[in-house]
Amino acid sequence: MLIVRPIKNDDGEDFNNFAAATGVGHTNLPNHPTQLTQKINHSELSFASSVGHAGEEGYTFVMEDTLANRLVGTCTVDATVGLSQPYYTYRVDQVTHSSIDLKINNRIPALHINHDYTGASRLSSFYLEPDYRCDFYDQLLSKSRLLFMACFPERFAATTIAEMKGVIGSDGVSPFWESVGRHFFTMDFNEADLLTTSSNKHFIANLMPRYPLYVPLLSDKAQAVIGQHHDDVEDIVNILEHEGLHFEGHVDIFDAGPILEVRTRHLRAIRHAEQAQALIGDEVLHGKRVLVCNNSCLDFRCIIARKQGLSLVLSAGQIDGLKVATGDTLTYCQL
Repeated sequence: MLIVRPIKNDDGEDFNNFAAATGVGHTNLPNHPTQLTQKINHSELSFASSVGHAGEEGYTFVMEDTLANRLVGTCTVDATVGLSQPYYTYRVDQVTHSSIDLKINNRIPALHINHDYTGASRLSSFYLEPDYRCDFYDQLLSKSRLLFMACFPERFAATTIAEMKGVIGSDGVSPFWESVGRHFFTMDFNEADLLTTSSNKHFIANLMPRYPLYVPLLSDKAQAVIGQHHDDVEDIVNILEHEGLHFEGHVDIFDAGPILEVRTRHLRAIRHAEQAQALIGDEVLHGKRVLVCNNSCLDFRCIIARKQGLSLVLSAGQIDGLKVATGDTLTYCQL
């Protein structure tokens, strides 16, 4: 059985392995043991905290294959971004330049640095081992955190965003970074990317240009990747778009990857979340696939099950995996 649950300190070795496997460009899952340990500790404190409104909590989940007795993936949802550390993006706007005498009216795309998403919740740090990118397991891992948000709406903001990895070559080179960032940071992309997790982010505002960047002045390669995601996140982009997230013109300031957004209450998993009592019986092998979770914060569990008719019947193994008893209230939504 595949179960999504909160990360714990004992998961550190696997968590480090996930970060090493993600490669360059996954800012929120850095290949940096100290930062990862802090992320685990912060997550444990967040799950254990009593929260009345969205703050600086970060909830990191792992997916466990109970049959193989090993972890196979991870993801995170941050309650907010930008409160204690600035959160910058580029907003792609059109700047108009016109001359009545020459009868010229040009609309030129330009990048404006901003912190429009300050206070938004953020989906991040998604990684799933290649052998498990099948059988709806990627949906289980990604959407389980949305079901958690449905169970505990007071812990999250009115807007939710998701950062998508931008176009980066197999050599670790970002065309956008080479055309923009390198001129102001004089360092490689991966070094600057790591800085965003290990230091005060005010350096971004201090070093990046404060005035709009006119897109036509950038290299052709840089222009071509603005708002484009990396091929290896295609599946997760499709999952998030199915949940209602969409591109509204904001991109990452380092690799120009798209930032997707949605009003949190409009997330499909939240809109369609329902509750039912846990009923034990023979495992349902046919019917609609549903995500099912318990309603515990500290001991959250989420699995994929099948549902026929009006009842949600689970096997003894599924009941045990969710750490619930017959008659307990469960939250579920259709995949």
